[in-house]
Amino acid sequence: MNVLDDRSDDRVDRSTYGSSGAGSVDALPPIREKDAPDAFTAWCRGALFTPEVVRAEGIVQRYCDAQLIRVFRSLDLDECLRAPRSAREIASLLRLEQTADVAVDAALRRLAKRGHCAVEERSDAGYFRVVADASTCNPEDEISELSAEMVALGEDYVSALDFVKFGADHFLEALRDDPDLLDRVLSGKEPRFADLWHRATNVDPLQDLHGRMGAHAACDLFDGGVALEVGGGTGNGTRHLLGDLARAGRLERIERYVFTDVSIPFVLGTRREISKLYPSLACAWQFLDVNKPFASQKVAPASVDLIYGVNAAHVACDVVAFLTECREALRPRGRILFAERVRRHVGEMAPRELTLNLSRYHRTAAQRDPEVRPDHAYLAPLHWIRSLERAGFERAQILPDLDSLESTFPNCYATVVTAVRGS
Repeated sequence: MNVLDDRSDDRVDRSTYGSSGAGSVDALPPIREKDAPDAFTAWCRGALFTPEVVRAEGIVQRYCDAQLIRVFRSLDLDECLRAPRSAREIASLLRLEQTADVAVDAALRRLAKRGHCAVEERSDAGYFRVVADASTCNPEDEISELSAEMVALGEDYVSALDFVKFGADHFLEALRDDPDLLDRVLSGKEPRFADLWHRATNVDPLQDLHGRMGAHAACDLFDGGVALEVGGGTGNGTRHLLGDLARAGRLERIERYVFTDVSIPFVLGTRREISKLYPSLACAWQFLDVNKPFASQKVAPASVDLIYGVNAAHVACDVVAFLTECREALRPRGRILFAERVRRHVGEMAPRELTLNLSRYHRTAAQRDPEVRPDHAYLAPLHWIRSLERAGFERAQILPDLDSLESTFPNCYATVVTAVRGS
């Protein structure tokens, strides 16, 4: 595995960072988290979950439904589902690739909850059938109306709709004709859609708030040392965290910042940007596969003080094994802090998953477990807590307090998952 040093665009530093005891967390003051839940929730309510964000979230939910109905019609599923059929049967009839039934099942379950079709649970699977009056709705009119509503909130918000629309437009292509399409897009290997993915992860305010949340929490809870970012992608988490620390005059807390991702194009792209913004910051740029042992990828045991990620941790196939690797890499009293989208209800499909479920990895990689991970990809808050406890972490928390936000943002999906390695 390569560690890309700051000294040259091409030179590779093959030393193992963090193997010494320099910057031990024992020398730092205790983490101040007594009031973290209430204070963080208040900050989210006042500064982050604005009326525009709440309204935009509602728009993208309805837009996803309308786009799913459009896909439903384009595939002639009204006729196909006159008789009950499972997602696997539907995928076979449409000649979709082997694992496409996961995407089909998620889409139809979402439509069933909204009355466009009905689902009958049988011992082997859910069986779907069309609802008699479903054919009367016109998705194109609603798509136009919702697009206009989103434009009124600001052009950046339109990025959320563009990403959902991409999934609808490429549904058949990605599930039948080019099954690797979305995996290439999500890993930076499809230049045609690089701008789409960058906007979806950085420009879209509904996504950007994950990076803002993670950075705000880290500024409060991380007292200093070596920080390791997993799944850094296009740099949203890095940009926000370093920016917040710099503005607060706390950038010196970072003894060394280690940015990692499984995509070398993302590593190199983020490196170019961050090296210009923070030329004096000690950084390393490394390939890291979250599904493999960290020690075999030049992350020494007990070598880092913070493991940070923005919408990355859920990508792990075995989330408990991944968290265990994180725990081993942390020094005593070190912290994990992940800004994560969560499922508020088991089995729900997030609007972004109209597109993300076209990725073979997104829909199939997760090792499911009824106790900690009943669904693919995103976890529910309870399942994060259980996973952290299984991995041996202490003081596991989900921020903000979702229950207290019910009156202002009942569909809040953005959280920070954090816990501490014991001493």
